[in-house]
Amino acid sequence: MTTPLLPPRRWSILSPLPLWARIFLWTVFFGALFGYFQLRTLGHFHTAWLKAHRAHDVAALESMVCWDGVADAERQRMRLLLAQELEHPVRSADIQLTFDAAAQPGWHPNRFVVARLVVVYDTPERLTVAFPLGLAGLASHQVAMLVPEK
Repeated sequence: MTTPLLPPRRWSILSPLPLWARIFLWTVFFGALFGYFQLRTLGHFHTAWLKAHRAHDVAALESMVCWDGVADAERQRMRLLLAQELEHPVRSADIQLTFDAAAQPGWHPNRFVVARLVVVYDTPERLTVAFPLGLAGLASHQVAMLVPEK
């Protein structure tokens, strides 16, 4: 008498789980992995911004800004702001995660805002500036600018 053999199964730690649970676990895993790389790239942006500020490199600071859809007058104002910021030493600069752009009516950010770079300058009044940071692809960030809605 012979017994039919079960088909061979590929071994996996997730194989005893139902399909919906495996999909959920893989989604959580890849979401955590994506979040980890986003935090690393935000850290690289923070370091690059501080390095450019300490070197008084206006061109490097301008390259960290997303200029898509920005009018020439706004572009000149932002360049002037970046140049004026080099006059003050940085006391602290921190990244704060956020998902709101705090847009004004009729305006929206030109990138999907995921964080803010909050810079406190070493002045008697503790001048503070918060730059919204938006995604520029999967593994980089740029300072987002507000552009008029169309």
